[in-house]
Amino acid sequence: MKLLADLISSLNSKTPNFRPTEIYNESWLIKLVLHHAGSIPGDDFPLSFLAGSTWFSEGLLPTRFKARYQGDPWCESRTNADGTIGHIKIGETGKADLSLKSNAAQFTVVEAKINSPLSKGVAHAPFYDQAARNVACMAETLAQSGVKPSTLARLDFIVLAPREAIDQGKFSKEMDPKSIQMNVKKRVDTFAGEMEDWHLLHFKPAFENINLETLSWEEAIHWISGHKPKIAEQLSAFYELCLKYN
Repeated sequence: MKLLADLISSLNSKTPNFRPTEIYNESWLIKLVLHHAGSIPGDDFPLSFLAGSTWFSEGLLPTRFKARYQGDPWCESRTNADGTIGHIKIGETGKADLSLKSNAAQFTVVEAKINSPLSKGVAHAPFYDQAARNVACMAETLAQSGVKPSTLARLDFIVLAPREAIDQGKFSKEMDPKSIQMNVKKRVDTFAGEMEDWHLLHFKPAFENINLETLSWEEAIHWISGHKPKIAEQLSAFYELCLKYN
């Protein structure tokens, strides 16, 4: 670990040996935030953990719109979730594949942003933005895990981003429930009826129970400061470096 610490500390020099964005980015920031959020007693904050919940970063969520045949132009790959909180299982079918425990009570997916918007779409479906895709993949995760959305105490999709970007409305359009609903339905319609049952039986129940949230890094760090003030100071400093280099 000292080897890594010494290497990271070299970024403070005037001539660093690698790009600071390899460390100071949303991928590492979300790991740090969730690591410390996980040891805070549960409350009603969006990033709080229910009893027995854990977290994982870069887990792969399944998609209903996978390839039906080789070269299927309408297919998509699994979604890479920046952060997931809940009663989850990792690696049952692949090293980073994510599923839920049969008795899961929490399933929270966090999309982390510093200086980028939500992506606009996938090949052949430019309307199918990152918010709609995440929510649809969450519905498929529930379906494959055999967990009914109505049995969960927490089902959340959260965009975690700088307060300034949120105030500017950078995520408002994609996080509008009507937009997510419409774009998933348009995606379903491209499959000419093949996905209608999934949309009715799995997506709609998930969507009816999901909480959509746009949360600032500043709010998250402030929440942690109420429980871990020294850690929050370090997180705040790391966050400022993320803003500086991105």
